This record gives sequence, C-alpha cells and structure tokens, in this order.
Amino acid sequence: MKFSPFLKVEVPITFKDQPGVQAALFYTDIRVCNLNCYHCHNRSSYEGKGEKYTYEELSQKLEMLKLLGVELIIISGGEPTLEKNLKEGLRFLKSKGFKVRIDTNGTNPEVIKELIEEGLVDGFAVDIKIPLLDFSVNDEVTLDRLKRFKAILYSDSSVPNEKIFDYVDKVKKTKQIIEESKLPYNVFRTVKYPLLRSDELEFISENVKSIPHQINPFYPVEE
Repeated sequence: MKFSPFLKVEVPITFKDQPGVQAALFYTDIRVCNLNCYHCHNRSSYEGKGEKYTYEELSQKLEMLKLLGVELIIISGGEPTLEKNLKEGLRFLKSKGFKVRIDTNGTNPEVIKELIEEGLVDGFAVDIKIPLLDFSVNDEVTLDRLKRFKAILYSDSSVPNEKIFDYVDKVKKTKQIIEESKLPYNVFRTVKYPLLRSDELEFISENVKSIPHQINPFYPVEE
C-alpha cells in the first residue's frame, strides 16, 4: 500500500482560489514549512497526525471530484516544495487529467523551476508576503522594516536579519521564474497584514503587476 504526498483531510471545492475555475484543494504535510508566518491559519487549524491518502484512495477521490466538475487541483501546505514525494504525486494528478496549481511561499526557486521544466504544473500562487526591497541602507526606516518583516515571516522579530535577506533573494528568483513561465494559472498574492504599511503594499503591487495580484484581507487566528 503506497502513500501519496497528500494529507487525508477534507478536500474543499472552491471557485474563489482560482476565479472562474472550479478547483479542489489538497495539502502536503502542514507541519513541514520553512516559515512561521504571523497568524498562519493552516498551521493553527490542523490537529491531525499526518495521515496521507494511499494512491488507491486518492484515485477514488479524484474520480469523485471529476464527476463534480473539478478542473484544477490546488496543492497547499505547509510548503509543498519541501515535500520529498511531491513530483510523484503531481505526476499522478496529471495522469488523471487534472490541471495543477501549487501554492508556495516562493523560497524554493530551484524546485519551482524543475516542476515547470518537467511539465508537472500549470501555475503557481506565490505569496509575496513583504516588499522585495534592497536592505543595504542601514537607517532607522530599514531597521523598523526588518523588525516588522521578521514578525510577519517568522512570528519573531528577534531572528537574524539574514533570514529576511535570504527570503527576499529567493523570492526574487522565484518571481522571475514565474513571470518567464507564462503558465495559465499563475498568480501573486499578498495578505494585508496589519504590520505592513500602505506604501509597502503599493510597492508590492507595482513590483508584481506583470501577473494578476490578489491582496487578501488579514484574518487573525482565534486563540
């Protein structure tokens, strides 16, 4: 009995995530992520033990979704690009005739490039969580931004500044890869965190205007 990389949890069906397209959401292990974002809903709502669909179970689920008119499978997480068996799972989804989009934090550009080159995806939703700025100027404005951005990405403003520099570098590479791919289901997304200033949100929108950009409302996690 072989297990897929997708969690055995409820599979939501939605028109909202990819406007105009009926999609279903699957999840890789929600506990596997290299960020710890401010008020992460997926992390806070998941109480399971990581049980995953077998490929037989997954096949049955996909047949049901096809009967319901689902065209697109969206893979969320966790961070899907950190899932070691992701490619195998994507090949299975494609073999069943589905389009596939991956929701990612954009910090794994090498894997994103490989998935595109191997024809395993039809798009990405990349979360641009903070403006992709140059932090080389060491002034009060930069220090304030770093403190807020660390709280957004890691829920901890005391982590080393290098974590922000590394995040920005990797997401810039991912952004370029996504823009050049011209896949049909590409989208950039930004949560309107209360820690982001209006001018920073405007900077993000201007910086990613080559591809549809969704600014989503911030909903705090209920304790």
